[in-house]
Amino acid sequence: MSLSFEIKKGQRIDLWLKETQATTVPLFAIHVNGEMLFKIQQASRYYQYFTWTAWQDGVATLEWLPEHSEISLCYTWHPDSLATCGIAFIATLPDDFRLLDNRDLAAWYQQEPLRPALHFSPRTGWMNDPNGLHYKNGEWHLFYQYHPHSTQWGPMHWNHAVSHDLYHWRHYPVFLQPEHNLMALGATGGAFSGSAYTDKQGQTRFWYTERLPAYDLYRGYREVQKMAVPGEHYDKPEIVKTVLSELPKGVDCDFRDPKVWYEEADRTFYMILGASVNGDPAMLLFYSEDSENWAFHHVLYVAPAYFRQNGGRCVECPDFFCLDGVWVLIVGIVGYTEPATGRHNLLFAQTGAFSNGYFTPSEQPLQTLDFGTDFYALQTWGEADRRIGFAWLYNWATQKNVDSAYCGEMSLPRRFHLNVQQQLCMTPELPPESMVVGKETLHVDKPWSNADGYKAFTLTFTPASTFCLTLTGDSGQNIMLEHDGRRLTLHEWGQDDRRYAAPLPEAGDVTLCFDAGIVEVFAQQGSVCGTRRYYSCSKITAINLTGATATLTQYQASAAN
Repeated sequence: MSLSFEIKKGQRIDLWLKETQATTVPLFAIHVNGEMLFKIQQASRYYQYFTWTAWQDGVATLEWLPEHSEISLCYTWHPDSLATCGIAFIATLPDDFRLLDNRDLAAWYQQEPLRPALHFSPRTGWMNDPNGLHYKNGEWHLFYQYHPHSTQWGPMHWNHAVSHDLYHWRHYPVFLQPEHNLMALGATGGAFSGSAYTDKQGQTRFWYTERLPAYDLYRGYREVQKMAVPGEHYDKPEIVKTVLSELPKGVDCDFRDPKVWYEEADRTFYMILGASVNGDPAMLLFYSEDSENWAFHHVLYVAPAYFRQNGGRCVECPDFFCLDGVWVLIVGIVGYTEPATGRHNLLFAQTGAFSNGYFTPSEQPLQTLDFGTDFYALQTWGEADRRIGFAWLYNWATQKNVDSAYCGEMSLPRRFHLNVQQQLCMTPELPPESMVVGKETLHVDKPWSNADGYKAFTLTFTPASTFCLTLTGDSGQNIMLEHDGRRLTLHEWGQDDRRYAAPLPEAGDVTLCFDAGIVEVFAQQGSVCGTRRYYSCSKITAINLTGATATLTQYQASAAN
């Protein structure tokens, strides 16, 4: 198979290739103006990374032997246009070897009915935790856990996308790869989660966990903390160095997911890490004067005993920030299952005060952030007047049950605030008006239907008291949101046991976002939120709402999602 396109001096081609059958001719080759300048004569039986840079203008011809090799990911990009155009993917299916333009990419995203229109997803491969979220030069940078070779979790990379509005995304080159080729070692691990910090001079640095080659998912692995300084074009790190490797007393193998910030009052950099201490899920605090040499401060937080008693192994993906003068600590606890409901993958928030390196919890009880189980590994970034966060919209227990080129999505971007009761609230940063294709009013007790169905929309309403909202999907399945004056419940008729619920005396204002089977609910100014991923329907063809009149806003897919 061959593919030709024009290239410019400095243009790059990156690919991950493995050999599947021996041959005497090159598995992959690049010719420029008829001259062969690059070839992969042989390769391993596991995916390897290859890169090539053009040193002249011309026409590049790529030749590939799909009968003898497989390519998991391939793209081209130029440093001069990366910030405006991103990368251009090259399709590498045995019957589809071509350079994709923006229309091709949009068509690719739209070919799967259950691919969301509003929620970020990778073109191919596996995605989980958001990482390194930051805002720079008028744009949001989203890094995320990524496995390019499969739609199942595997050796972890960091992938990267950029947006000016949190909805239209440009894809960037893969930013981090595992320290070792873990597939060659038959091991797992790689570049786990981490965060970004941008100083007053505009220099951004990343801190992340490298899990060294691991042969057991639950014990005996080694995790170290690294710092990465990106190069000029944000394509790859210019510097990567290990900054923290020693485990404090009582900490076993779980020691990961650094969140770093600079505290002006202390003139100190702080880093929190998820861990377990003597078997209890906990959050550790480290400090540094220069962000490279770190010392252990103390155990900042230990989860209540019932987490360990119900399977909780450690804290991971911790977050910690100040909002309206109040400090908010966010934890996810691996392995914990709520005994009364069986819910898992829950996130919790604790408010309090932070001074001189010590956190003093408030009298507010530990708050469950989202009563669904598809909102995990939350990462936030921003200032007090606009703190934005994404979470991984999936969970480890519910496998995707449809054939797909990718697995994993991000939640809608959410904005954070505290209400008068000092609860942490989340409200959606809704898509820009340019994505709105229609608005209509749904009157109380008057069913709405549309044979073609709507794939992406929001419903907003303020019920006088109780209400029942029924969304009927294109498969005939019903998704229901109900409020009985005591609880808010989200469930799929006949498929779950109403475990996804939260106490709520008054619903107040309600916003429901639907997007190709994803449902996100926000009630009472975002003090109660619920997120679920359903694979039973991709469009809604009928809506029935009792107890309120609603505004239905329909959205179109972004062309570069």
